[in-house]
Amino acid sequence: MRRLMLRAWLVTAVIGLTLTTAHAQIVNVQGALAKAPVQDGATGQLELKLNWREGNNPLFDIGGAGNVVVRRGGVIGLVLARGAYGTSRGLTLARKSFEHARARIELDVRWRWEVFAQHEYDQFRRLSLRALIGTGPALQIIDTPELALLAGASYLYEGERLDRRAGTVDAGARSTAHRGSVYLTGHEDLSTSVAIVETMYVQPRLDHPGDVRLLGELAVLSKLSSWIALKDSFNVAYDRTPPDGVRRYDTSLEIALLVAF
Repeated sequence: MRRLMLRAWLVTAVIGLTLTTAHAQIVNVQGALAKAPVQDGATGQLELKLNWREGNNPLFDIGGAGNVVVRRGGVIGLVLARGAYGTSRGLTLARKSFEHARARIELDVRWRWEVFAQHEYDQFRRLSLRALIGTGPALQIIDTPELALLAGASYLYEGERLDRRAGTVDAGARSTAHRGSVYLTGHEDLSTSVAIVETMYVQPRLDHPGDVRLLGELAVLSKLSSWIALKDSFNVAYDRTPPDGVRRYDTSLEIALLVAF
């Protein structure tokens, strides 16, 4: 069964090289915390993507991500940043940035408390600015070296400013919202070199529950060496009330090379 799963993800990775990535309102940051240091110390990870073509199909597409996870006693801190820029024949294909900071405090064997802040810009989702802060508890349901499962629920306050794209009814609109954020994340080590990480988010607006955002991500991490890994991931996202001209559904299929330090 495990061999079949690995073969399926190998096919998925090959297909993923030919797909254009779509980007959702919710960004999963739990994967970076899946393997936080057990003892006091710090770990980090870098991810880089570059696609440069000349000739009949010119394209320049560069993107990257990095994170640092630090443990001090019962407190785990995360700082994460991502960015991407792409052009083809004078047209901009991607321009976005994302930063997230989070602290997770271990209250006892199972309970945690989280505090976080986030900033985001994405030209193609019409986000000139999205900033939020939030806090809430998390419960460690399962915690073994091979299998872990964590559930969390937070309150978050967000502010958004949209671009002034011509022909849209909400050009330049500004808004604030109170949302709940519920997530379930887990990882399983299939072997010493292969692990699966799954995460699901639900974020309803508290004063209008029908305004909801959803995200599901499944990723397979394959260690190539002690400090290099291959990541295959599939994302499905839904935003009930996106900006004018932006679709409700997003999917992405990606393959990335990760460097740990």
